[in-house]
Amino acid sequence: MNTKGFLPLLGTSLLLASHAFGQSNDFLELRLSGQHDDNISRALLASDRYSDSHVGVALSGGRMMQLRTNDSLTLFGELSRRQFQEFDKLSSTSLNLGASLQHKFGLGAYAPVLVNSLSWTLDDSETEVRKRQLLNWDLSVRKRLSPAWDFSAGVGYERSEGSHDGAEYASMYSPNNDIFDFEQGSVFVSADYTFANYHSLSASYTYVDGNTVSSALAPNMPLLAISKALTPDGAYPAPPWRTIVAYTLASKAQLTALNWSIPIGQNTSVTAGYSHQKIDARNDVYYSNDSLSLTLMHILK
Repeated sequence: MNTKGFLPLLGTSLLLASHAFGQSNDFLELRLSGQHDDNISRALLASDRYSDSHVGVALSGGRMMQLRTNDSLTLFGELSRRQFQEFDKLSSTSLNLGASLQHKFGLGAYAPVLVNSLSWTLDDSETEVRKRQLLNWDLSVRKRLSPAWDFSAGVGYERSEGSHDGAEYASMYSPNNDIFDFEQGSVFVSADYTFANYHSLSASYTYVDGNTVSSALAPNMPLLAISKALTPDGAYPAPPWRTIVAYTLASKAQLTALNWSIPIGQNTSVTAGYSHQKIDARNDVYYSNDSLSLTLMHILK
């Protein structure tokens, strides 16, 4: 995939679109978050399983433009930073740019909405082999069922490209070390319930047919037998004379998540979240991980 020309093209399109329509609303948000993951390495063996926490800060903003009565276009961007507590080489800075086109089938709050989104992300990791670009496309339908209930479902596509792979970065383990070069698809559903005090509870389920990058102490024969790509992974410290290797594995993943959001001011909310992920690769290789998160969001504009 050649994404080098995608960023200038997207940036030009956003700039032209922002001047093409007069009726618009700007938004700007700040998020502060903390998260703990009990299997950050996506490891099979208990000896390779690491847990860690990270803090994050993200500034996102954009412009929503009304194109016609039932159509609107949202242009958005986000700059974020994740800093891990123990494995700081997993830390990264990310830039995300995208656009979302919404079409409403009718008038009123209960008319269904079709959302078509495209975004590009540059993930600049502290570990070179983990630096990558992502292209994401999502198509979803959202429907408000009542003043309290909101429902959405859709499909997604992701194309990932590592920034440091190819022959010049090949390792002694394999000539194919492009661990972040892959495509994957997903389907998802979510339901949100808003209480009378404006607290909200959200539950979601996502199924991903794609890939998992798993890190383990080499040699690991079960992973070697089914890996599509592998390379030494400097994100985790290895014992003397040993190497930790990152393996890309074709897998099916199921992610369930639950989030509780509490408003603490006119423009500020706190969200507590829990998620559980089950990953099934081939040859009886199974993974699971649980994460807890806490996010403070403040609307600046």
